[in-house]
Amino acid sequence: MQLHLPNLYRRARRFAKWKLRNLLPRHLHLRPAGVHASSAGLAARPGSGATYTEVYPAYTSRLAVPDVFIKQAPAYFEPVAEQEAVAPAFVLSLRGGRLSVDNRNTLAIIADDNRLVGDVSLQFAPGTLSVAPAAANPIFGQRNFGKPLEIRGTVCSLLSGGGAEIGNYYHWLLDSLPRLHLVKEAGLWESIDYFLIYNRDHRFAMEMLLALGIRDEQIIDTRTAPHLRAQQLVVTSSVRGTGRHTPTWVSAFLKKEFWSLAQQPGSRPFSPFVYVSRRDASFRRVRNEAEVEALLSRYGFESYALAELSFREKVTLFAGARAVVGPVGAGMANILFCRPGTPFIEFLPHNFVVADNLDLTTRLHMPHYPLISPPDTRPGGNAHADRENDLTVNLTALHQALGLVQAQLAAEAPSALETLVSQ
Repeated sequence: MQLHLPNLYRRARRFAKWKLRNLLPRHLHLRPAGVHASSAGLAARPGSGATYTEVYPAYTSRLAVPDVFIKQAPAYFEPVAEQEAVAPAFVLSLRGGRLSVDNRNTLAIIADDNRLVGDVSLQFAPGTLSVAPAAANPIFGQRNFGKPLEIRGTVCSLLSGGGAEIGNYYHWLLDSLPRLHLVKEAGLWESIDYFLIYNRDHRFAMEMLLALGIRDEQIIDTRTAPHLRAQQLVVTSSVRGTGRHTPTWVSAFLKKEFWSLAQQPGSRPFSPFVYVSRRDASFRRVRNEAEVEALLSRYGFESYALAELSFREKVTLFAGARAVVGPVGAGMANILFCRPGTPFIEFLPHNFVVADNLDLTTRLHMPHYPLISPPDTRPGGNAHADRENDLTVNLTALHQALGLVQAQLAAEAPSALETLVSQ
């Protein structure tokens, strides 16, 4: 068995930190004394020092979920909801606000009266991917606190928990970065002195923030500031609430801010028929990729590994795509840059049928063709094991899906098919 020493070291450090915080009391006055259930309610209190700005009202989100995503979804995943009550999207500004991030599953936002602000904090239920009530935030069991880093000025938090903490591109693009749109719409952009992210070593995060005109010295991370108090702390509601339905404004924001990158002089030319290979990944690779690429090439597709591309090149690739094919993975979040109507053929391992991209293609009005691999591996029984299984693509099913895509493109714009090689 291969040992990943850096990961083991980080886990050991987290465990030691957890033991310390529960065994050796220190600065207990920093532990929150209660919960503000509502940001709006907090801001309505006289003298609270909180300002609440609603950007989008509450609404009901609906998603048509094909049976295959229900019947073959992993048992350990909460089924994707066909209907979600989405709370208002808002921005909260806290005078003297405090932030504490303990691990990827915890985020505590604390008002200057030392109470947790429940609807902008985050905690997951143990052993699941479900959001737990604010009262279950681990900070209430913490007994050891370091003094917060005092920051003069206004800090905007882009923290979102979960996969964003470990540098997952999908969660950064969907759950962290769009918070900037809410801040802009609330009219607070010019007041921000610092932007807080998880890790400045996440290259894609730095690339995107710099492309938005944020200066390098404005970007701080939780490695140096896991516990801070700001003169003014700006936080937002969760982009996707407690569910998994992505608001339509997310893609609109990303395209508005970044599509111009694809128009810059000197942009590398890409094929409009895009196959996203995972040859650059350590797991969930396509076993019969040579055969897959040979079939795709007959339809004009070219193969790209996203790790080899800069952020600007990724935007250019997906913004110009006429059709996209590839295995499920974080990099597929880039379909947010695709134009409406772009067909997407998605390869899904038999043990990992997840509806993340179904949600995105629905909002983007992209025809979605999920191809589920035959059961060539035994279920791992948990998300970590199943998500790392490689897969084998059914070439007959792929051929059929390509025929449907070809017919769709021919009906919409026959000239788009001039580069396709006749079968």
